[in-house]
Amino acid sequence: MAYIISADEIKKNLPNYSPKKAELFHHESARLADQQFEIALKNNPFKEVILLCGGTASGKTEFLATQLHRKRCIILDATLSTEEGAKIKLKKIIKSRKTPVIYAVIPDDLKRTFIAFLNRDRKFSDAHFYRTHSGCRRTLLWIALHYPMVKVHIIESSYTKNQLQFAKIEFDPHKQLIDYLTSLQLTESDILSHIQRGLYE
Repeated sequence: MAYIISADEIKKNLPNYSPKKAELFHHESARLADQQFEIALKNNPFKEVILLCGGTASGKTEFLATQLHRKRCIILDATLSTEEGAKIKLKKIIKSRKTPVIYAVIPDDLKRTFIAFLNRDRKFSDAHFYRTHSGCRRTLLWIALHYPMVKVHIIESSYTKNQLQFAKIEFDPHKQLIDYLTSLQLTESDILSHIQRGLYE
């Protein structure tokens, strides 16, 4: 079974935590998750380290629970929405002589994902949605360009008959992945405009 580190799970054990105030606890839970991650790199025998990547409500946790939880590896369940955060984590994984692997969950429909985000128990500002979805796409491209030796798995999430489904998108050669990630880039303003158009069409 995988050793899973999740800031969202850590939040639940913080004093005075409430899902309606989840954003107020985000910084502290992320800090504690980073601490757990460093300890796991030093002490856990698993050689593979999976970094989940994807905007909030994209389906990462559901993908982990159905597809990854039985793997013998360390898994960090996070958005990976900044290049600096990714750089620090990748360097630490490589320094610990473990193998980094990225699993990125990309929703096929941002409007559908935004509606799911609004209906979750854990409440965050709309800006958090735009920031994580824009940032994770930017980070993925940065990783593909600067760490071509790191395996990046792209998983598209979608709803079929009201059930969340996952499909892996294959790329060969590496340039196809670069081209795909380049085409995926959206600013926070782009995402806001895209969702507003979708909601009012």
